[in-house]
Amino acid sequence: MITRRGFLAGSAAAGLLSRIAVSEPRRAPLRILLVHKPVGTVPASYDCTDALSPILEPFADLREHMVIVDGLENRKQSNTPGEDHANGITTFMTGGIPFRPDGGSVLCMERASIDQVLAADPRIVGATPIRSLQLTADDRGHQFLLRTISSAGRAMPLPPEESPLAAFARVFGSLSDRPLAQKQSVLDFTRADLARMRPALSTSDRERIDRHLTAIREAEKILAQSADYDPKPLSQQMRAATAARDDNRDRAHAKVGRAHLDLVRIAFQCDLTRIACFTWGSWTTDVNALVPHVAARTYHDLSHTSRALDETDIHRWYNEQLAAYLRTLRDTPDVDGKSLLDNTLVVSWSEMRTGNHAFDNLPIQLFGGAGGRLTGNRIVRYPGYSSNDLWRTLLGALGDPREHFGDADKNSGRLVGLFGEVPLDGLTRSTRIPSR
Repeated sequence: MITRRGFLAGSAAAGLLSRIAVSEPRRAPLRILLVHKPVGTVPASYDCTDALSPILEPFADLREHMVIVDGLENRKQSNTPGEDHANGITTFMTGGIPFRPDGGSVLCMERASIDQVLAADPRIVGATPIRSLQLTADDRGHQFLLRTISSAGRAMPLPPEESPLAAFARVFGSLSDRPLAQKQSVLDFTRADLARMRPALSTSDRERIDRHLTAIREAEKILAQSADYDPKPLSQQMRAATAARDDNRDRAHAKVGRAHLDLVRIAFQCDLTRIACFTWGSWTTDVNALVPHVAARTYHDLSHTSRALDETDIHRWYNEQLAAYLRTLRDTPDVDGKSLLDNTLVVSWSEMRTGNHAFDNLPIQLFGGAGGRLTGNRIVRYPGYSSNDLWRTLLGALGDPREHFGDADKNSGRLVGLFGEVPLDGLTRSTRIPSR
């Protein structure tokens, strides 16, 4: 007798279809998405108590899925080498300061970043074919570390992919080669497999696979909208074309970012990966291309001026993009009948408090239900604690017993009450999430 899994394993589209069509109901896995937005925030427009502030207002209808985390420091030692933004990214993701290998000028991360620590846990990633994704909407930056936020270990950076086309090809593998070349849908090359498979599926299975395939088509449409931007390395282009390319890159910033995020959604939905790291990237983006009334200057330069209202509008713009994406997660059914957002933890963060290089009280927001581990509609405050403590607390909620994350001196303790402890086996043993 040929089982459903056996049939799929022998089909041409096995790499895709075998992961999105299963007969038995499944317990939804936990997914984790880390979203980095550079250059801090404007405290006067960000901080809030009972009402959402102007910068956070785009998340108003996502309040029940949101936790604002206040008070965490990104502790930077005085002997940290190199540029502050790069140091902030390194410290936040790895929990330790960077180093200069062989006395060179290029900074490298000392240890694995939190996304790679999570991706190394088989209880989290399961049998997914892609352990983690690293993506960016803009990879400009004069230092390599400024555009690389993930690390597999000491001096093992994982550069994010800027091209949505290349990222799509990685996720869907050889199945996507011909469609990308011929401007066709991946699904056009699976029609025969789908037609043979459909009679063996139950009604619920057909509905499930139809939802996934519809989502893939939606991602392809968004991908097509960003395909007019070709992110080839600057070294491969004539100097005369550089200015035009950068202008195109600025105008495509939202499209490229959304294409990457939607690819993450499809990869989560089809269980191709459970860990993803996305950065909006360089702070050399021309913000006038994002919010026209803001005078043309780079995001980074704007953060060093006294134009708080303009800077507020840029931070709000980025949150509007993220909020629109989170709604798609909220509206996407998962295999257990809940939403994809319910079973995902999204951490939105910046490497510093303000653009003038303050590292106290970082702007951090958590979204989603984290598979029952996170209760929303809260502002939680942990003064005196660090970003290392956030990762240690998350790891503890997932059953990792480590006493600290990263450098020991950057740890103050566990963030009690942030997460409920729902082990990866799905059995709730305790819940310690307070109402505030």
